[in-house]
This record gives sequence, structure tokens and C-alpha cells, in this order.
Amino acid sequence: MTLRKRRQPTPNFKVLPPYQPISGERAPLRIWGVQPFCAMMQVAAEDTHVNYVLCRGFDVRIPKFIDYDAGDLANSPGIPVAKPFGNRRTGAYEIAQIFPAVLPLQIGVPSPADVPWRVGQNPGVAATCPGHPCDLDEAVEILYAADGKVINWMMLDGSSVELRGGCLDEDHPGRGIVFDIHLGTWTPASDSWTYDTVTIYKAIDHRYGVPYPLAGATGLFWPRKSTTYGTVWETVALDCSSPGPC
Repeated sequence: MTLRKRRQPTPNFKVLPPYQPISGERAPLRIWGVQPFCAMMQVAAEDTHVNYVLCRGFDVRIPKFIDYDAGDLANSPGIPVAKPFGNRRTGAYEIAQIFPAVLPLQIGVPSPADVPWRVGQNPGVAATCPGHPCDLDEAVEILYAADGKVINWMMLDGSSVELRGGCLDEDHPGRGIVFDIHLGTWTPASDSWTYDTVTIYKAIDHRYGVPYPLAGATGLFWPRKSTTYGTVWETVALDCSSPGPC
């Protein structure tokens, strides 16, 4: 007796089987392979995570566009995309920026147990140091999002870290003493910095023989790795006096 394939394999769900018109067989719901995938991702949420940023983009594995909506995470959860190791700090990216992102090799063969670095299977995160590992002996662990899900995509961003405008949240305490600042975002319409007066960042000033101004003074700062704070912003230039609160 010859058995024919069921016309509708999921009759209770009233869903027709996917169909591939070229091959005549059922189309796969996911594209499998050992090659890495690349897609364009757009930053869709404020950059508040050190190691990754929430984006929206086209997931080439499904294939489907994954949107981000903070008010409807069930339907638009976004895609967490790992930052390059050199840019792993908050405030590195702005909403609407677009970057290519890659999906590392998805293979079933794990790295040897004696190798702490899982190359090609996950973007990873340095176990001890912020950003890049401090040395060859440091373990690189699996990178997770805040909700506990494993992050797969990693952003391809070759841009160097730039100077950021900053405004003192407190009076300058003196050379070599950490103090609080607000970082700015460049506003093209006014050709000036707009300061986030809510979020606090840590800064330090190692310059000699300069005036130390009061709160509200503005300047330029460069991000540096810090064992204590993760990132500390080194003062490059600063006003000699304060024009008033940020």
C-alpha cells in the first residue's frame, strides 16, 4: 500500500505547510549552514549597556525583520548586538546609527575544554577587564543580555573612540581625584553639545598647573578603562571658569 503525504500536516492549527516552488519541497523555516551571516543593524534604544546595544534589523536566519518597541517587547523585542571590545562602554552609540553586524559561526562542535576562549561561537566578554582582555591568560566568557538570553550578533564598527563633550556635575576636586560629569551629544542643528543632565559619569584630571573650575564648566573628555569604574573619562581640555549649571 502506498501512503501519500498528509496534505495539511497541522490540521488543528489550520496552517498550510511552507512550499518551495523551485524544488517542489517544503521550504525550510530556518536557513542552516556553517558560514557566518552578515546583516545591517540600526541602533534602536538608548545606549545604557556596557557590552551591547539594542538594535532592530533583518535576521537573515529566519528571515524576518525584528523591530524594537519598548512598549511592546512581546512583538518587537529588538536584537541585542554586542559592541566591539574597544567600544564596550555606555554612551558609545546613538539612536538611529546603522552598522553591519555579523553572526559568528554556528557549529555543533565546541571548543576544547582547556581553551577558555570560545572563538567563532559567541561574541564573548572578558571575565575581568572591561573591554579587551588584559592578557592572554584572561578567560573570555559567554555574553548574555540583561534578560539572560545569549547574545549572538556582533557589531562591525571600525571607528575609533572620539572625544566627548562633558559638563562638570560638581566642583573640580583637584588633580588625580575622580569627579562626576555629564556627557554631551553633538547637535548638528546648533553645532554644539547637548548635555544629559541625568546620567552621571566618572572623570579624572591629571593636568598640572591649570585652574580647577566650579560645577557647570565644560570640556572635552577621552574614555579610558578603569578597574574600579569600568570606564573613566580623562580630561583633555576644560574651561577655566564655570558659566553656570549644566
